[in-house]
Amino acid sequence: MSKKSIAVYRMPKEQDFFSLESELPILQDDKDKSSGFYFSDFETGTKYSIRDSHPKTNSWPNFDPHFNETSETSDQNYYLAKIKEISEKISEGVFTKVVFSKIKNREKKNGFELKNTFLSLCKKHPNAFVYCISTPKFGTWMGATPELLIDTQNSKFKTVSLAGTRTKEVEWTKKERKEQQVVTDFITQNIAPFCTNMNVSKPHDLDTGSVIHLKSDIEGELKKENSIWEITDVLHPTPAVCGIPTQLAKKYILQNEKHERELYTGFIGPMNLNNHSSLFVNLRCMQIGKKMISLYLGGGIMADSIAQNEWIETENKAKTLLSVLTE
Repeated sequence: MSKKSIAVYRMPKEQDFFSLESELPILQDDKDKSSGFYFSDFETGTKYSIRDSHPKTNSWPNFDPHFNETSETSDQNYYLAKIKEISEKISEGVFTKVVFSKIKNREKKNGFELKNTFLSLCKKHPNAFVYCISTPKFGTWMGATPELLIDTQNSKFKTVSLAGTRTKEVEWTKKERKEQQVVTDFITQNIAPFCTNMNVSKPHDLDTGSVIHLKSDIEGELKKENSIWEITDVLHPTPAVCGIPTQLAKKYILQNEKHERELYTGFIGPMNLNNHSSLFVNLRCMQIGKKMISLYLGGGIMADSIAQNEWIETENKAKTLLSVLTE
């Protein structure tokens, strides 16, 4: 099998897509962090990058995908029991919030093609960051994530606070508004030492097509002595994908989720590449196996979370990807 690693991506609100391919091993925690396509795993937070000195525009690379073994579908009863357990621990003051995830598997249809699926995601989700990567270490992943982690131009940067999920038919609850405010407070407090002139917008709706999120836009300017990677390190994993307190929530996740998240809820995106310098939180993503496709889905659990509602929320989030898998 080829050792080639590839990355294909389409930025939000853009038409063109870009592709990179490399026969070299993916770089791990490279020191210079110059131009490349970056991604990280949830478990260790290790930064990886694919470099290509001649990325192509609107050209799908010729490659043999790497397929790793996919995880089993999550058991609903186990998931619901854990949501109740987390809510109780939050009421006891152990956590403020924990993000718990599950896996939903779909059998790969005859004639499934990565390129066609990628282009379908681009068409259906023009405001999302759409990507496909394939590496010997992680296999093949694809996603359409709505959540920006960091965008930078010179010394100025943008990030977002994104939390809460609803369908168009219902209104925001106090639980969801509180959840989004918790994320906003975490972000602003953690990045404040590294920047000046920070501005935070009021929460507003972000319609991703299948569901709606609450979003606040955060902008600032880096201090001369700081780098964008320092902000990335304090932002990630965010409360929107892990919880509060961060390390305590992450420990619970690692001990109680029966699957490894791998690239799900890591970050992903181009830096100093094709005039793009943006990292996104890897949500609404799937791992492509030889026979199965694993969708990774999660939700933020608070003290007043209702287990069955949380399950329904994750099922709604799955529609982003299921819409292109059932065509």
